[in-house]
Amino acid sequence: MRQRFSGYVLVLAAAVLWGSLGIAVRFTTAAGVGAFEASVWRAGLAFAGALLAASATHREHLAVRPRDLVLFAGYGFVSIALFFLAYFTAIERTTVATAAVLLYTAPAWVAGLSAVLFGEELSRAKLLSLGLAFGGCALVVRAYDPSALRADLPGVLAGLASGLTYGLYSIFGKAALRRYPPLVVLVYALGFGTVFLVLLGTAAGVSPHRFLPSAVAAALAPLLYLGLVTTLLAQWLYVAGLRTVQASRASIVATVEPVVAGLLGYAVFRETLEPLQLVGAASVVAGAILAQVRR
Repeated sequence: MRQRFSGYVLVLAAAVLWGSLGIAVRFTTAAGVGAFEASVWRAGLAFAGALLAASATHREHLAVRPRDLVLFAGYGFVSIALFFLAYFTAIERTTVATAAVLLYTAPAWVAGLSAVLFGEELSRAKLLSLGLAFGGCALVVRAYDPSALRADLPGVLAGLASGLTYGLYSIFGKAALRRYPPLVVLVYALGFGTVFLVLLGTAAGVSPHRFLPSAVAAALAPLLYLGLVTTLLAQWLYVAGLRTVQASRASIVATVEPVVAGLLGYAVFRETLEPLQLVGAASVVAGAILAQVRR
């Protein structure tokens, strides 16, 4: 029970850090750094930090089995590179609110896949917590306001893809943790993810010069925060929490992220929170708590 509680605390801490990501992105955008460049630096800095930490604490585990490289390559390609690409496409083709609602279909993807792959139970409490979490997220991002949502089939499909690839982060992580420590898992997932992001960005027409340090020097501080805090530290906390928490439950608990983002937006930028958004925040928290109930 104590280990499981500690796992939930780690997952919750990761979600809080992820909720602060939007604040840092505001600063990188203001400095003229594009989404693809910021993503590459976010993943690359996190990879460098994870490699240094793993070299100091888990050097003997860094030499992974060759056949496991396929797992890590899939992890990095799907849940790092494709996730960023799908999420950015959804934001571009629809709205931030639409993309965020579709992103948080992730717990539903994870719950279904975890039941099939890991034999995790789909209890009534878990199904109810899924409904509360997703419904709350929809309210937090003002899905009830027609002007905040705009239907666009390619954008909607990209948003659903972002939810799937984000949800698969838990699935890949659960499989990798059966063989390797969390830091080693992060080293290979982030390393492959960085390489695939550069390749995808170049294929999409982003000049390779945009990935050089001179192109992002004006946003160094927020990029360091994105890479080392919201990515390396947050993902280590989340992957470490997965060692004692079911993937489906961890994914639901992590939906407190948009609540934190909304509160930080109000505190830092004085963005308003409407009554229905506050109801949504309460619903997400209720879903996160209910996710811990076995029966």
